[in-house]
Amino acid sequence: MKLSWIASFALIGTAIAIPAQQAAKLPSGAPCTKDGNMGICESNLCIQDVNASQGKCK
Repeated sequence: MKLSWIASFALIGTAIAIPAQQAAKLPSGAPCTKDGNMGICESNLCIQDVNASQGKCK
């Protein structure tokens, strides 16, 4: 019974988190990270150097 509650909360949390992440579209020239922590570029292309903490959307 406890497992079904945990699974339900995980499913609800995932359902809420996915649209929020998709809504964060960054314009061209905005700072970004390849892992998408700052949002996702409109062009889906973030240019980031290997040692840099962030890059720029193209």
